[in-house]
Amino acid sequence: MHLIEGLEDLFTYYIKNLYAAEKQIAAAMPAIVEKAQHQSLKNALQHHLTISKKHCSRLQKIIALLNENTSDTAGENEQETNIHESAVSSGIAGLINEANDLLHQDINKTVNDAAIIGCVQKIEHYEICTYGTALAYAMQLHLHKTAELLRETLDEEYDVDDLLTALATAALNKEGIPEGWDVDSIKSSENEEAGSTGVPENAHTGAIITERTILSPGGRAGLSHRRYPSGESRGH
Repeated sequence: MHLIEGLEDLFTYYIKNLYAAEKQIAAAMPAIVEKAQHQSLKNALQHHLTISKKHCSRLQKIIALLNENTSDTAGENEQETNIHESAVSSGIAGLINEANDLLHQDINKTVNDAAIIGCVQKIEHYEICTYGTALAYAMQLHLHKTAELLRETLDEEYDVDDLLTALATAALNKEGIPEGWDVDSIKSSENEEAGSTGVPENAHTGAIITERTILSPGGRAGLSHRRYPSGESRGH
């Protein structure tokens, strides 16, 4: 077991953990996509699978950059950072197991997709937290190329989270509303809170998510205004 002596070692640990996590997510996602009922959700989950594979490739580039940095500074004590394909992220493993446990329950079809969204967003929030921490470390270590790659991935993770929130808060889960709830009155209250625009702040409207919606920079389903370590906002 490698000794974590400083921030560089801790950063490397996080990168390896993220790589393992992305591999596990890519392996688990097809079964979750299969269980989704609405095509909009299937599209969003398929997009998640696609970018997980892209993120693995990006993390490999980061490892290569770390190895270059080690070669420049270690001299005779050069030691490359290697990716172990068999490595496991215990955090993601737990979340995937939890999702599998829930999705193997006898779930009514009216709340099936709501259950899937909840499970996948837990995974998404783990990734957002871990990528955000890794980005903060990269900036502290002045690893500018690495920070740029991590920032791009973090931005994409937020977009997936926004997309899932859009589906969860739109018509997708309307079928699962308990009998007796007055949906129209709920919408009326939301409109009153929104003021003259008739749309609540940060509201996500519509549940029809297509591949074009996902990939279009102007067609993102939601907006995040979270702040990165450097202080800038992601609001578009």
